[in-house]
Amino acid sequence: MKKISIFILLLVTSFGFYSCEKSGTEVILDPANVTAPQLESPAEGTSLVFTKENSDSTILFTWSSAQYGFSAAVDYYVQVDKQGNDFKKALTVGHVKSKDSLQVIVNDLNNQILLLETDPDVPDPVDAAFRVIAIVNSHVDTVFSKTVNMTITPFYIPIVYPQLYVPGAYQGWNPATADSIGSLNSDGNYEGYIYMEATTVPIEFKFTSARDWSHINYGDGGTPGTLSTDGGAGNLKVPESGYYKFNVNTNDLTWSYLKTTWAVIGDATPGGWTTDTPMTYDPDTHEWKVTMDLTVGELKFRANGSWDLNYGSNDNNGRLDQNGKNIQVSVAGNYTIILNLDHTVYKYSLIKN
Repeated sequence: MKKISIFILLLVTSFGFYSCEKSGTEVILDPANVTAPQLESPAEGTSLVFTKENSDSTILFTWSSAQYGFSAAVDYYVQVDKQGNDFKKALTVGHVKSKDSLQVIVNDLNNQILLLETDPDVPDPVDAAFRVIAIVNSHVDTVFSKTVNMTITPFYIPIVYPQLYVPGAYQGWNPATADSIGSLNSDGNYEGYIYMEATTVPIEFKFTSARDWSHINYGDGGTPGTLSTDGGAGNLKVPESGYYKFNVNTNDLTWSYLKTTWAVIGDATPGGWTTDTPMTYDPDTHEWKVTMDLTVGELKFRANGSWDLNYGSNDNNGRLDQNGKNIQVSVAGNYTIILNLDHTVYKYSLIKN
């Protein structure tokens, strides 16, 4: 009887340990116990004017702490987007852990606001929306503060976008002189176009985080489309010479490439909307060009004779947008058309001859 009792006790105890371990992998929250953080300053309706003279000063964001009904280490992120955009293209202003304030240098916030401008070269006041998000871990839902709206007038500075450099066989394996691709939203997603020509194929290369081999180098991850930060990783490859579009995500260590040729199409062009007019790449200026007669109408740029990759301009201002609106031609005549994909912000020119 004693042995049986001990066995039952051990069985019950083991089951109890198993149950506790199992339930410990999930956190079940009572929504009534969760309080989202609330952005307290700057206040709703604040109007800020940035100047070069105050670019080194700071702005203090403060908020009430998120509450979960239990003690937790919380990561807070301050985000900004244009008002009415529902944070679909939110930019991160800054991040702190288990603190209820964030100090931001005016120059850094100015750079973020310029990213929201229609034309960063001619900045206008921006109706901006800010919020704070609180993150504990993947088992606890992210909570968001209410939006605080402000108007911010930035000053013009050339925007410096994060870059990945692309040294390889096409340019002598020299990071100091390598072409680069940029991250338009400073979020670890990089995109850019590079013309690669080499005497041997395939053409090998790597991505580097700096203009040297002493920082992070991205090589072959072992399976197609993946990257490795191991300095001894193999080289990446494209099959032949050409003008390539590269996309890299340094967050999940993936990459892709697409060889492209470019053309103009539209009812302003001789081929209308059915026939491309090819452009020619100039390796000296890193631009695609064509000289042709245009009528009053519209046009777009597209790659490889397909609408899968095309650029228009939502504001008809010389800046290109993928899948953007048709570009307006208001005066007929002979034009030199230039497509410039050499920098992080893609641009075009219609020069009347």
